[in-house]
Amino acid sequence: MSSHSFFPTTEAGQVVWLTNYASKLPIHGPVCGIGEEEIANTLKDIRYYIWMLQHLNPTVHHYAKETTTHKVHMINGGGSETASLPQAPFFPDPPPIPAPGIQKRLFSQIIRLKASAGFNDAIGKDLGVIGTGTTIEHPTPEFTATVELGMTGPRVRLDFKKYGHDGIWIECRINGGEYTFLAVDTVKPYLDERPLAPGNSHETREYRMRWWDKSAPHGEWSAVQKAVLGV
Repeated sequence: MSSHSFFPTTEAGQVVWLTNYASKLPIHGPVCGIGEEEIANTLKDIRYYIWMLQHLNPTVHHYAKETTTHKVHMINGGGSETASLPQAPFFPDPPPIPAPGIQKRLFSQIIRLKASAGFNDAIGKDLGVIGTGTTIEHPTPEFTATVELGMTGPRVRLDFKKYGHDGIWIECRINGGEYTFLAVDTVKPYLDERPLAPGNSHETREYRMRWWDKSAPHGEWSAVQKAVLGV
């Protein structure tokens, strides 16, 4: 699940993640707008999900392997002893079976949870829903500034990665002046296609960025990137 980098790719890792999420959701869910009924249904989903990973699939796979071995032995084996039939799997007290679509419901809930006003990085870390490449590893945006030819002349192209953020807040200064707001961008790249200011034969444009989430800029400024336009 590339779009959910917080979710482990191995089944063993998923069991650990699901167990933690189930233990923390009743604490943080109400703060982030998740109601009691939805929390109860999510815990039901997770109990069944874990049971499938830990008991249902391994047991069925083991039985299938034993059945194949028994078949091969009965067809091609030797000896006079009577072979015993592999014992069929038995599951005492399995958890209630929820509706299909457990993972879809879980990820939908996490998207809503992370968009709520009560969500913050501490809650995200505790729930385990902050994936690889977030504010923990990337406290400031990383980007490049290159000059290229656009539809109306030279322009500056700013390439960046959001690392799970909503977008970036861009400021720019020209020829050593004051930094001023340029744009909020949520889709890379950002193209600065402003023409040279009247009277300027060239401009040194310096750019800096901050993270932009929930309609507000935050965090430290990035390293400055420069681009020169004109002769």
